[in-house]
Amino acid sequence: MGLFDAFKKAKKEDNTRSKYLRRFLIITEMAASDEELFTDIENTRTRFEHTPELSSKVAQAIDDQIYALIDSLYKTMDTVKSEARTQAAHKILFKIDNLIQERKALTKDFDESPKEDFVIENGVLTSYVGNGGDVVVPTTVEVIAPKAFYHNQSIRSIILQEGVKVIQDEAFYLCKALTYVRLPSTLTRIGQSAFYACKALETVEMRNGVTTIGYYAFAKCTALKKIVLPRSVKEIQDKAFAEDGELPREMKKQIKEINDKALK
Repeated sequence: MGLFDAFKKAKKEDNTRSKYLRRFLIITEMAASDEELFTDIENTRTRFEHTPELSSKVAQAIDDQIYALIDSLYKTMDTVKSEARTQAAHKILFKIDNLIQERKALTKDFDESPKEDFVIENGVLTSYVGNGGDVVVPTTVEVIAPKAFYHNQSIRSIILQEGVKVIQDEAFYLCKALTYVRLPSTLTRIGQSAFYACKALETVEMRNGVTTIGYYAFAKCTALKKIVLPRSVKEIQDKAFAEDGELPREMKKQIKEINDKALK
């Protein structure tokens, strides 16, 4: 059976998660001749596959949007040719990745770190005194103070829970082991050099709510390759993403549309 016939057969089935994961596999095969696009499609498919199944109405609404985009991706792969196809496919993948992040925000798949790992004064986290690893900031925190995690060499991931409103300047400056950051929808501002030179940082999950990203906020994060700017972002200050060579083209384009000096 050819790819088109296989897809037509899948189209007749119910719009369930498993059916669309199979359709995603078909699309991946269609990109086999384009190594970069093949890899990007496979990475997005894998991210969706590893999100937990949820029964809430909100999760189902997000899934329906993802399914519609998978259909659009198939049509793009089947009808659009050459470079235009690659560009169109990347735009669709970008939207799917954004929805996957929204979906992940619905899950509570982490345990809060011990409160004794933090110094917290009136909702302001002033310093971290724990042993590192995977860190989940308590729900009582509203502000991450300047240099709260400065030059920490043992933190692998950081999750800021709902309630945090501001990350102040140099809060995670030179956290060289940090690979993953998850930010809440309550966050509005990321301060100057907040994640400067976090050279192992690969993924930042940012929710709709952030409006300002400060000077050098993610500069010299040389491994950074997964970050989606929400629609709420209105200001990206100069050099916020300077020397971040791994950012995908679609991401760089989005940054330049807000401030073309943010990458320089």
